[in-house]
Amino acid sequence: MKPFARTPSPSKGASILAAAALLCPLGATASASEEVLRSIGSGFGKIDPVGLAVAGIALVAIMAVVVAFEIVRTDRGQREKIDIGWQYFAEMAGLKRLTVQETDILRRIVEHGGISSADMVFDSSFIYEDALDGFLKANASKLDKDETQFALLRGLRLKLGYSHLPSEIPLCSTRQLEDGMPVTLVDGEGGSIKGRIQEVKEKTWAVSLEAEVPPTVAAGAAVDLSVLRSGDGEYMVRLPILAARLGSRLIFLPHTRAMERRQMRNWVRIEVNIPCRVTTMARPEGWTPGSGGPSVGMVLEGRLLDLSGGGACGRFTSPILQGTKLSLNFDLPGTSLRGVQAEVMRMTSVLKGNREDFEHNLKFLSMETASQEKIVRYVFEKQRIDSHLRGPVTLG
Repeated sequence: MKPFARTPSPSKGASILAAAALLCPLGATASASEEVLRSIGSGFGKIDPVGLAVAGIALVAIMAVVVAFEIVRTDRGQREKIDIGWQYFAEMAGLKRLTVQETDILRRIVEHGGISSADMVFDSSFIYEDALDGFLKANASKLDKDETQFALLRGLRLKLGYSHLPSEIPLCSTRQLEDGMPVTLVDGEGGSIKGRIQEVKEKTWAVSLEAEVPPTVAAGAAVDLSVLRSGDGEYMVRLPILAARLGSRLIFLPHTRAMERRQMRNWVRIEVNIPCRVTTMARPEGWTPGSGGPSVGMVLEGRLLDLSGGGACGRFTSPILQGTKLSLNFDLPGTSLRGVQAEVMRMTSVLKGNREDFEHNLKFLSMETASQEKIVRYVFEKQRIDSHLRGPVTLG
């Protein structure tokens, strides 16, 4: 296995040169500075201009040393973080049983993707697809001459678990599509043809049409495709046709990450007990001073009572009006989610003894795919562990 490359970082020599630059002008202006200080000192007979100059030089020198020390310390910390990431990368490559060739190409994918910590490529299909996209674009000419590299990438995808994602995790690339998914194709004249995905490779993917390939569906023509994913939703994309095989009714398409998703399912929801914090971002439409509710910018502490990939239920000691926009922060094992945009869909008063709390159904408005994946993975892992105690999960 090749040694893992480090991200280039500033050298100590560069740091010392940066600090020395602060001192360079001192020698060139020493005599001029001394004359100025002597003229100033003549008006204050008790001030020694030479001593004042020496003190100034010493102060600048100390500042230069401090700057150099901070640069070196920061550089060392960044190198340590990078090294730790590559160490975990090597451990995960071993656990996934990657071959030397697979490990090498994954290392190059990480480097082209500019991932801050190399081991993150094993945690999220979104991070992997983003890095892979950059790698393929940078090496397009080389890869076109060596088809075996695409086969190697397909095997790597299988071992990473990014070829057959759970339906709870949204797709972010056509490389994650699977054979057998139903497809509706619309040509440039509005004609609609049904079909199914027949094969997905790392370089291209193919659709087998139910009817004969019409003349409007030819190489170079742009078509609109709608792919249905069971238990998830509909994915729509517009792509040019690379080739058409009339005899077998096959059309071949390039890969893309520009898919539009329409969700057509409910999220699995589980009970949790997680501390959270919300910040009011905007009041509901039609709000008036007499409506009440927290002011914009107010921070409230509470707890999440249930969680899904599409929303949560949060309990707080103060009521938050329906329609209020919030920024939600909470932690999951091994990760922190910050600034999740949510809207209050419903608020319910709960009495416990002499205390009144308020439960709020929150809908996530926008979230990075990587963050949503973390929630979904946590939900299903916790569901698997707790199912025998908690009974069946609910949908919401």
